[in-house]
Amino acid sequence: MNLVEPLLHNAKEHPDKIALTDGKESRTYSELVQSMKKVACGFQQNDFKHENIAILSANRIEFVEVFLGAIYAGCVPIPLDPKWSTNELMTILQQCKPKMIFVEETLVANLNLQEKEMQMLTFSAGEAASYNNWIAHLKTEAKMDNTNELLFIGFTSGTTGIPKGYMRTHLSWIKSFAVTNEAFRFEEMEHILAPGPFVQSLSLFALMQSLYSGATFHILPKFNATEVLLLCHQHPNAILFVVPTMIESMLEQTASGQVHIQALISSGSKWSEASKKKAKEMFGEARLYEFYGSSEASYISYLDVYAENKPNSLGKPFAGVQVSIRDERFQEVPFGTIGQLYIQSDMIFLGYHHMPKETEAVFRDGWLMLGDYISMDEDGSLYLAGRVKNMLVSGGLNIYPEEVEAVLQQHPAIQEVMVLGMPDEYWGERVTALIKWDGQQRLSIEEIKDYCRNNLASYKLPKQLITVNDFIYTSSGKLARQAMKDYVEKVMV
Repeated sequence: MNLVEPLLHNAKEHPDKIALTDGKESRTYSELVQSMKKVACGFQQNDFKHENIAILSANRIEFVEVFLGAIYAGCVPIPLDPKWSTNELMTILQQCKPKMIFVEETLVANLNLQEKEMQMLTFSAGEAASYNNWIAHLKTEAKMDNTNELLFIGFTSGTTGIPKGYMRTHLSWIKSFAVTNEAFRFEEMEHILAPGPFVQSLSLFALMQSLYSGATFHILPKFNATEVLLLCHQHPNAILFVVPTMIESMLEQTASGQVHIQALISSGSKWSEASKKKAKEMFGEARLYEFYGSSEASYISYLDVYAENKPNSLGKPFAGVQVSIRDERFQEVPFGTIGQLYIQSDMIFLGYHHMPKETEAVFRDGWLMLGDYISMDEDGSLYLAGRVKNMLVSGGLNIYPEEVEAVLQQHPAIQEVMVLGMPDEYWGERVTALIKWDGQQRLSIEEIKDYCRNNLASYKLPKQLITVNDFIYTSSGKLARQAMKDYVEKVMV
């Protein structure tokens, strides 16, 4: 099944309903399907069967038209991150070798393309080579291609090295739509907001689920708390997909009064307990959910914030997700014991693009290895101990920063915290807490230690405290741990 088939149905049943709007322009379902078919016609005229099509752009309606048109034609859309360096962009383009690239005019300078290397069209007005000029001369006679299993290639938002391309299939997202509808109780999907960049899987998934379900998706070029809250007030039945940093910005914008929406879904990083409490006050009767997942695994587990009675839990697995927690010998561990997380589901990715060794490394006997250390209680709730790549060694003992962060995030004086290992001649790595305070109260390192002692072993207690005004984030809203570590090392020299 091609993922855009329901879009054709929606255009037939509700042709005049708004599918996309950015506040200035909009596309009805009928208009969007017409544009999608025109784009597909352009690809098929060039015999681009199953070829890669790159998109380098901020959130905009034309991005969606090209993305859908590529899928309809059986091509593979590849969203590229505008925040990448020229070196990163060119490395990924050389790897993917797209036949065409669609570029926002302001981002053309970020590329260093040789003549005729690939056809380039810009999202701009008035140019002979512009997207508008190209699509205006195309017809809507393209036929849908159902022969390509591959839906799109996305890229991880790593802070070091070249991002890896993860391949998602039509089936994996169709299955994901079904489990989210069931878990988040999406009986009525009318207005969807996902103000993060489309190059990140959370917003792109929300966009596609909105169109798949016949809702109206509201496009924002970039996240702006004031604009998001205004849209929420205009559409009280809206469903909002966000990351915790966005929630914090919205909480800061609304000093009093409630915001009425249907549901809020948070992901990308752990949502602090203090922020959840404030969100309950701000969003009133709205359903609040937090889910744990990844670009490779899609949805893993979720929790209903109002039903939660287990602090720091990642919730329980989504329907159809099998979870196994295993030790270094690939043996399952007992309840309450920390081990590496492995999953099986119909929602996981196909593999890394042109990276067979990296793909092989994350699969074992049909199980996908997440690189996360997890424990599970007897009720089936999951708890994150830490990520393999973030683990630090202090005094010869393994420490997971996320475990320490989870304890510190409970303190009302702490708005956000990140724990990392700083070089230490005696300990090897010194457990260091970077803290952004929530208000005027400041704690000393001894007070921090006293607060943590009831929940952490002595060797896990922070040995150093650094106050920061702001954190650095990846484009997907996650803490940029390596960038923060580099910053701290630089300022402490």
